[in-house]
Amino acid sequence: MSITKRQREIVEFLLEHPHEVTAGEIALEVKVSTRTVHRELLMIEQWLEPLGMRLEKKSGTGIRIDSDSDDLSALRQKLEGNEHVEFTPEERKLFMLCILLGEAEPIKMRALASDMKVTVSTVTNDLDDLESRIRQSGLKLVRRRGYGVKITGSEAILRRAIAALAMEMLDESDLFGRQPEQGSSVVNQKLLSMIGHSDVVTIENALWQPDIEWLEKIPERQYMKLLIQLSAAIVRIRKGFDIGRVPSGTKNMTSVRVSELHEPQVPEYMASRLCNILSSQLGVAFSEAEQMYFHQLLTETEQQLHTSRLLPIDNLILMDRVHSLTDQMQDRTGYSFHEDRLLREGLIDHMVPVMERLEGHQMIRNPLLQQIRRDYDVLFEQVKRSVLHAWPGVEVPDEEIGFLVMHFGASIERLRALKQEIRAIVVCNSGIGSSRMLSSRLSKEFPEIQIIDSVSWYEAARMPAEEYDLVLSTVDLPMEEDQYYKVSPLLTAEESENLRHFIKTTTLQRRHHKPRDIRQETPNRTSDPEGMEATLLEIVRIIGKFQVHTLNNVQLDLSQSLLAMSTVAHQSGVLKDPEDVAKLLEKRESMGSQKIPGTTLALFHTRSESIYSPSIRLFQLNEPMLRTKDDPEGVSHVLLMLGPKELSKESLEVLSEISALLLQEEMVMLLTQGNRDEIVHYLSQELVGFYRSKTEIGGQ
Repeated sequence: MSITKRQREIVEFLLEHPHEVTAGEIALEVKVSTRTVHRELLMIEQWLEPLGMRLEKKSGTGIRIDSDSDDLSALRQKLEGNEHVEFTPEERKLFMLCILLGEAEPIKMRALASDMKVTVSTVTNDLDDLESRIRQSGLKLVRRRGYGVKITGSEAILRRAIAALAMEMLDESDLFGRQPEQGSSVVNQKLLSMIGHSDVVTIENALWQPDIEWLEKIPERQYMKLLIQLSAAIVRIRKGFDIGRVPSGTKNMTSVRVSELHEPQVPEYMASRLCNILSSQLGVAFSEAEQMYFHQLLTETEQQLHTSRLLPIDNLILMDRVHSLTDQMQDRTGYSFHEDRLLREGLIDHMVPVMERLEGHQMIRNPLLQQIRRDYDVLFEQVKRSVLHAWPGVEVPDEEIGFLVMHFGASIERLRALKQEIRAIVVCNSGIGSSRMLSSRLSKEFPEIQIIDSVSWYEAARMPAEEYDLVLSTVDLPMEEDQYYKVSPLLTAEESENLRHFIKTTTLQRRHHKPRDIRQETPNRTSDPEGMEATLLEIVRIIGKFQVHTLNNVQLDLSQSLLAMSTVAHQSGVLKDPEDVAKLLEKRESMGSQKIPGTTLALFHTRSESIYSPSIRLFQLNEPMLRTKDDPEGVSHVLLMLGPKELSKESLEVLSEISALLLQEEMVMLLTQGNRDEIVHYLSQELVGFYRSKTEIGGQ
């Protein structure tokens, strides 16, 4: 077994430091994320084992190579003679896939075998393993004697396959942190060249224009995906691949043709302007078809926000699964996980693609699984048992259990942590886009961090130290290690947990030793008293307008019933166009059932320019609707939740809390059997508890 260049650098660093070093110190040295370090350490352990050596890992202390001096000397000699790095079997297949995705013409089997330094028979077996993966991407692997090997399909799907492979194999440190040749594996270097790594920052800066505020709201994974798709497209354009031309060998495959794009949501001028900027900065000419393709990428990303969706939680079955899992974990561990809204949001964001993979029996990769099982052995078993009871009939592999463990482990740290306001400045050299994205991620993940300013290092170095507690930077800075913390612009989940630990063990400890300035102290319990007051006002306003209606829907179909409900809201002065709102509600139902699992209650919700203000109201139906053979009871009660297109953060939080209450048995019972006063009393109690939890978080 051989090791990669990056693994070699890590071993050399460990040899230079015979005493323990942390994964974070290794990450800084080789310029990767700590997640990548843990992944590489697993491979290094396997490489060291036949040599009679092992890695000694001590929690809270660090990592070292456990061996005597003679063995370490022999290891140094082995490294000196190990300059040539061979492929592992998995790397060989991935590198072969990269070659085939990047080539326009067929490649001879012997040429592939020569490049991989293996036999033609081995190449044939590798292609057999890759074929199903290629087919799942919507592409076709063509192999013919005398012809060679080629992947065929539309240019749009080829680009998406390249981007998907990059998303799978690369992390933020690969994309933003360093040059491709600095310690990357051969596969990663190839992928970075295929997605135009050197152009990513230029593309990002061109992307962030004043009127594209929605970029700050998209999930970090979608943001990274957009950058990779745009950058990969430019690489393909430079190589002469035309988005409007279907390569020979494809016979009307299910491809994403420009003529078949969905009706756009993002104005066309945004894509045109982006292409003009990139054309002048990168010297690339964009055809009309390419501009339409860029427009499609922007539109697809913007549509992730679901502009007609009122609640961040749309899939009620998924929400029920998350609630059931949280219930089980709360019972097993004693931690109040239901009080952690970040856990709930994180699990739902994480589980949407995961459930799709589980239902499609796709493989889930988790390179940190062994590390997680070692470091969180008790929590791992608790999560595994909880999943078994919460999701009966769903086969969840250990790889996915490992990811869930990270979510619950992070929640435990949050629930244990003593939260205090931290004043921070952000230093980012990747451009305004990265700076704004990082600030947005920080404000969501760390409500206790107050971002004072986003500045250059030149400006930060001249700010009085008493004006801030912490510097967050995307680059190395000439400062003491306890004064700043380095993160990537996308702030990964792992970085969030490491940053939380740094604040708790370093920043707060250092601040506690500073002399207190009584003049700067304030009696406010929260860092945002105006926001807390706005939240309280929204609770009072929304609950105060809550009404219960009886709807005579006998002989009315779904469309007519929704129109009748919208008309009632219109008569109450909530909206101006009941037909428009009814169509949006019906569209939501066509995308997935709005019925609460295991009940006769449904939650219909939407947002629209036709709606004036947030509103919730309950409709008791004279005749159940949405009855089927599998569900003869259907829906007897509908909770209608409406909101304007532009909605305040406080309104969204209150409506989201109300939707989460629908998983409580008491709430469902009251909505289906109680009266208005009982429902209002219950909602008031629960939302006041929600308000108090916010004030406690802000005031500690």
